[in-house]
Amino acid sequence: MARQLLADGPFIDPPTAAPLSADTATTAVDMWEGARFTPIFANDAKAGKIYVVEAGGILSTGASGTLTISPFYGGSGGVALGASGAQTTVVSLTNVPWYLRFVMVFRSVNRAASGQPLSAVTCTGMWEAAGATATAGSSMAIAFGSTATSDTLVDITANKDITIRKTLSVAGSWSTNWCYIFSQN
Repeated sequence: MARQLLADGPFIDPPTAAPLSADTATTAVDMWEGARFTPIFANDAKAGKIYVVEAGGILSTGASGTLTISPFYGGSGGVALGASGAQTTVVSLTNVPWYLRFVMVFRSVNRAASGQPLSAVTCTGMWEAAGATATAGSSMAIAFGSTATSDTLVDITANKDITIRKTLSVAGSWSTNWCYIFSQN
């Protein structure tokens, strides 16, 4: 018999007004407010716990440039979880949809030297966008997440969140229209 999977969440309802963000920055910018829309509550994580973040929006680049996706645990000033490489956008894109899925697995709960409980996590994500209409090879797929064979240690005793940042090198337009987090188990 197959194992029954009971999804828990979304923890917070997805936003009811769009867009969450609309920016033209060429520096690193949060795609959404992690503490508000993709929280992980204190002591909720345990060994084997799986969290999934999904989001979508609209992108225009105006010119060819590069895009980097960077996940964090505990906000953009928190623990870095493995940024993507700077992926070149092949052509100018106008109002193309994008989709993101990020999975983080808590492997174990350990005690640090200070006695603070830390959990070992690993993660992987994929960001995808449509290409320019009738232009072969212009769609994008960017993988990001854990890049080392060892796990990343994070604090589970305080409210944290998953925040994902984007760095788009050209002053295009970026909007996040929706996002949510749920637990797979």
